[in-house]
Amino acid sequence: MVVSTSIHSMRYFGNSILSLSCLVVSAILALPASAQDNSDKVNLASEDDLLGANFAEMPPMPKSLRIVHDGSIQYDAGKQTVLYQGKVVVTGDNGITLKAEHALINTQSETATLKGQVVVRQKPTTLKGGKIIPGIQLFADKVLINAATKTIVLSDNVTIYQESSIHRGDHATYNYATGQLNAEGLASGHDFILMESNRFQMVNHKGKKVFIGDNAGITTHDAAEPNYWIRSDRTSIYPGDRVIFKNMRFYAGDVPILWLPYLSQPLDSDLGYYFIPGVRSNWGFYLLNRYGVMLGGKTDELTGEREGAWLLSQWHADLMTKRGVGVGLDLIDTRLGKRGTLSGLKLYYLEDLDPTIRRTSENRDSLDPSRWKLELKHRIDLFSNDQDKTYFNFDITALSDQFFLEDFEQETFQINPDPNNTMGIFHRNPKFHAGLYTRMRLNDFYEQDTRLPDLFFDQIKKTIFGSPILHEGTTSFGIYDERLANYQTSSLQSEADSLLPGNPRLTEINELLADRGYTRFHTWHEFSLPINPGRKIAITPRAGAGYTRYSALDDGTQSFDRTHLSAGVDTSVKFSKLYPNAVNKTWGLDSILHVLQPYANFSQLSTNSLDSSFRGIEVLTPSTRPRTREVGRFSATDSLMDWSIIRLGTRNRLLTKRDGNTHEWLAMDTYMDIFMNDPEFDRDLSNLYNDIIWQPLPWMSLNVETQFPIAASGSEFREWASYVRFMPNDALELGLGYRQLDGHPILNDSNRIDFRAYLRVSDSWGLGFYQNWELDYSTLVVQQYNLYRDFDSWIASVGLHIRDNYGYAPKEYGIMLNFTLKEFPSVRLPLSVDNE
Repeated sequence: MVVSTSIHSMRYFGNSILSLSCLVVSAILALPASAQDNSDKVNLASEDDLLGANFAEMPPMPKSLRIVHDGSIQYDAGKQTVLYQGKVVVTGDNGITLKAEHALINTQSETATLKGQVVVRQKPTTLKGGKIIPGIQLFADKVLINAATKTIVLSDNVTIYQESSIHRGDHATYNYATGQLNAEGLASGHDFILMESNRFQMVNHKGKKVFIGDNAGITTHDAAEPNYWIRSDRTSIYPGDRVIFKNMRFYAGDVPILWLPYLSQPLDSDLGYYFIPGVRSNWGFYLLNRYGVMLGGKTDELTGEREGAWLLSQWHADLMTKRGVGVGLDLIDTRLGKRGTLSGLKLYYLEDLDPTIRRTSENRDSLDPSRWKLELKHRIDLFSNDQDKTYFNFDITALSDQFFLEDFEQETFQINPDPNNTMGIFHRNPKFHAGLYTRMRLNDFYEQDTRLPDLFFDQIKKTIFGSPILHEGTTSFGIYDERLANYQTSSLQSEADSLLPGNPRLTEINELLADRGYTRFHTWHEFSLPINPGRKIAITPRAGAGYTRYSALDDGTQSFDRTHLSAGVDTSVKFSKLYPNAVNKTWGLDSILHVLQPYANFSQLSTNSLDSSFRGIEVLTPSTRPRTREVGRFSATDSLMDWSIIRLGTRNRLLTKRDGNTHEWLAMDTYMDIFMNDPEFDRDLSNLYNDIIWQPLPWMSLNVETQFPIAASGSEFREWASYVRFMPNDALELGLGYRQLDGHPILNDSNRIDFRAYLRVSDSWGLGFYQNWELDYSTLVVQQYNLYRDFDSWIASVGLHIRDNYGYAPKEYGIMLNFTLKEFPSVRLPLSVDNE
């Protein structure tokens, strides 16, 4: 006989349920036989015959389970089962909670079977040993919980969420005591990574969760039919760290295109396997390969991973059909963090198949085919606190020849074609910066200067003893030397040997070949007093003095001293006016605040003249921009000369409101210099300069720098440099740059146009375009054309590159390939390549 009752208010059932059960049983037994017969007709065969027909009383609930419910109860004392129907909440003894419409409890085996949109939740739990089990949510049509073994078996329409992970399938097992998840045939996801496997299990290892899948596949294409899969016999995913594949196959759709027996692919872009395929005129077909792995630390016996690894090693093996095989090793101390140029130790070697391949007109016939590079950019912290920091810094680049960077590291060559070699100890403080360093000449094929050594002490501008007077200064002492490149020396010497005695060219050559070097002490100190009457007028008078001594000159001349005296004043006045009704959404205006700031600066320097025979090392280099007139910031110490200059200018700024902040809509600085004493070109007036930045809208910006002469005794050259970026719609982006230089006394004229565009043809296709024109030579210098294909989860592109070397060398051609997973950017799977 089965006993049933209906409870319409929420009650708690535990061991105390027995007393209520006895009352219900007694009431039922007191009914007439006909009523009892009607009760016997309840059919529970759908419960897999777990409920029997004979019982004496409702069995007591196990202590490991607690039931809250609002609905009907049926129980069988003989089989020790209780059936709850309605809103049922089952709570385990470890914080696990299950909600369902139907729960069948077996009190003897301490199990419960739940059906009907079952929801299982477990909050994060901290065990006695400090281990943390992360929270989890599980959904299924049917769930079996075993309170004795602390396991939950889910079946039919299983969905599991845990932090950023999701799993879907038909069957899973979860141990709510250990937090271990085992899954069969589940499709899973973690941070854009979707996974499926015949059997997936989630284990906690040293406080970190690890997903392990047998016969598993992963993808980032979240669609019913992903367009690619990476499958393997076993896939181990360490979230935020790495993915390990054994017997890996890469599928594009259903077509296998790559196989590897083993791949440990970190989620850090610096680690794992990475390659770049392509073709270039000076390389031929190439395949650049890199594999990164962490070294140091201790090896975990269970996972084989290195705990506490700190040394990033990147191994290179580059194949180039025209140049041969290059191998290299990069070692980077990750304990230093991301510190810009600190790239660690880099070694590279290549036995060049054809070192005579050239990109310029320079002769390479005698170039050694053994090409190599040794680079060390590293920092060792010696002392550090909140205010002070002392460190030893290395910045060394030793090369086999002057063409190495041009041939194999074009990006570096364009920025720094003749790298320096320095190392030293430095100290930083909010009030000063000091250091002792040396600059060496490791590459004798470059014209470079040396410091053996150089000691400096720079004082930051600060008040003196709490007064309004500000002081800043710099002091240095060093042994300086400069030498021509070896090939320059050889060329000049050969030219001199071919000339007859008395030829005036011999004198010029001998001056060029003469040694240049000296010992120099230099100090400079400046005092200023900012005055702001009425807060709209700013007046800052300045006065400074310095001393320089040259000794031990290589040309044998006597030591000499220089004394520097400077005076100046900076003045400005500021006006502003608000236009609250200047509102134009089309041009991004929400009122305008116009700030007008006329200014006038005066600077005068008086110093000893240098003998015409003195050849300095720290001298001015050609430039189109005006020089600084603050002696403390004038780095060309050996070019200090008398000057007397007034700069007149006006700054205009238009400010508007945008996104709750102040946005600089337009900024323009217009100025010119009046020379009472010009140290460079004996001018009376400089060019008139205009520097403009206009950024009215997020999709439109304009930068312009112009200068042109306004008097016959001015600079007599013109320059225009501008760049505009414009997006007429969300599918097209255009960029146009123009630079013209005409009539400069030292630099070559130029008339250049840069044009770039990107067109999104559709959601799947895009076109890229770039051209660089030199109009003075009617030459299309650089051409780049790119075709992009978006495959939803990854992007493929192919690009054509053409470069014209003005006839000094053959034209260069290159084809670039790029395959990038859009939502797997840090994984750098084998088909992730760079567009170099």
